Amino acid sequence: MQKAKVLIADDHEVVISGIKSVLNKFPEFEVVGEAFNGRDAVRLVNFLHVDIVIMDISMPGLNGIDATLQIKKKNPEIRVVIFTMYSDKEYLLDLIKAGISAYVLKEDPVSDLIMALNAVKSGGTYFSTLSPQMLLDHIKQMSRDDATTGFQDLSLREREVLQLLAEGNSVKDIASKLNISPKTVESHKYNLMAKVGVHNIADLTKIAIKRKLTTL
Repeated sequence: MQKAKVLIADDHEVVISGIKSVLNKFPEFEVVGEAFNGRDAVRLVNFLHVDIVIMDISMPGLNGIDATLQIKKKNPEIRVVIFTMYSDKEYLLDLIKAGISAYVLKEDPVSDLIMALNAVKSGGTYFSTLSPQMLLDHIKQMSRDDATTGFQDLSLREREVLQLLAEGNSVKDIASKLNISPKTVESHKYNLMAKVGVHNIADLTKIAIKRKLTTL
């Protein structure tokens, strides 16, 4: 039996420990790494030869949605299982566009997570508690919302800058975290403001919270 190599990305150590304890009972899965934020998850998949990432949504520095976008852009074959406490669907279109293979709530039975992992290991998908019609309805609504806000036009880098600004980082701090110049950060800031139609950090923060890029 060929094992599927799993990376767990969650900013709560107790969650990671719990998942590892469960997966130790299933020889078809091997936990090869853990990350406490999205940026570490993106970095680790590149040299751990990961097959599946179990990804939380709300994480500091780089959230699970944007981490998934970055992972799938470079490694489209990697399957991402979203494992989250959020049951609302406001961010569902982003997750679908990012290329997730499964979506499981942390309040669901642990058997749902195992079913999701088995499904994606075989090339399938698994969406806990979401019927196909619910998915379709929310995707249509989010598509309409994105068309009016300009959010869908943000680049991956602009989304990173948006989250870091919303979390209270200065332009200088963001430049250091992303290894770019402060001038480039300023350019991204004003570009993303223009795209979403706001003029200050407070309104950017509201957008980041609404889109679950941050939970501040």
